[in-house]
Amino acid sequence: MRGKMDKDKILEAEIVTGRRTSSQYHKLSKGMDFLQVKKHAETAVQVDNIPAIQGLAMSNQMAVAEQLSSTEGYQMLSRRASSGDNTAPNLFFMLRGNLSERARPIFRRLARKSIMKVSKGITGQGLRGDIIVRTEYTPDADEFDDELTLENYMEKRILTYEDIIAIERRQKTKSGVLIFDTSGSLFGGRFTTAALAVAVMAYHLEHDTFSVVLFNTKAFVIKRATEKVDINELVNRILDSESAGYTNISEALEVGGIELSKMRGNHRFAILVSDGVFNKGGDPRRQLYRFPKLHILGLPSKHDWGRRLASDMARKTGGRFVMVSSHEDVPKALMNLLRHT
Repeated sequence: MRGKMDKDKILEAEIVTGRRTSSQYHKLSKGMDFLQVKKHAETAVQVDNIPAIQGLAMSNQMAVAEQLSSTEGYQMLSRRASSGDNTAPNLFFMLRGNLSERARPIFRRLARKSIMKVSKGITGQGLRGDIIVRTEYTPDADEFDDELTLENYMEKRILTYEDIIAIERRQKTKSGVLIFDTSGSLFGGRFTTAALAVAVMAYHLEHDTFSVVLFNTKAFVIKRATEKVDINELVNRILDSESAGYTNISEALEVGGIELSKMRGNHRFAILVSDGVFNKGGDPRRQLYRFPKLHILGLPSKHDWGRRLASDMARKTGGRFVMVSSHEDVPKALMNLLRHT
């Protein structure tokens, strides 16, 4: 009994000081009952200790979900969502199976609010690529091709309006598919990253054609190429999607390739976000013929053969391979890739 009380006091003190990781809080709370975990979750909410809340949730998701559904829990998550960090979506994905019917839509709304704020900030940092078109002179032209205009003058020794070459910048029309690996996402980290990546792509390509495919054991089309979907609804679809344990890159590329084939234009591309480590569906390189260009954002993994496979697939389609050091880097890396595609 005394040992149990000592463990309670130690965990309480550690939550207040806030010097531990989520894994360490999980270890300290392991074996505690529902009421103990809920009591410590209340303290964690009061001191705004997110690692403690996540660690406690690893021990008892139901207790933490109930505590976060309180007024104090909602206020804390609302503040976090307004500031634009990933706390609300991470906790939503972690706890959604234990949220009540009343709490679930509230948590989902806060998760979406956070995702929209962060993705807007990222998208605002990246300008779209332009196509330079050379046209005849008009009075409202702002830029000119000096070299071609000079060549015309040197050839004729006289310069007319027809000889002045103007430059017009037009936004590049794009058609793309985002194919995102959500396999093995035990506590929802990849889903948060996926939701941010999808929102970034939706903002960047809002006037273009795009499709979104999520995959784990199976591949799921979240947005079809022919659909017009409000970005709020699109993020909701990610928030409502489910995870599974296997990684079927081959089926994901097949489904993504079919979506890409429905698109038109000279700038068609696909972006695969994965660590390249597949354990279902066979070698995904058999699907590469479907892609005029496949860019790959490589997720970190303990298996180097996955990185080599991903790099090889990008090279064979003339795409770019970009390795990120963590999931948190994906949205900005995606934005940078979209800017130069």
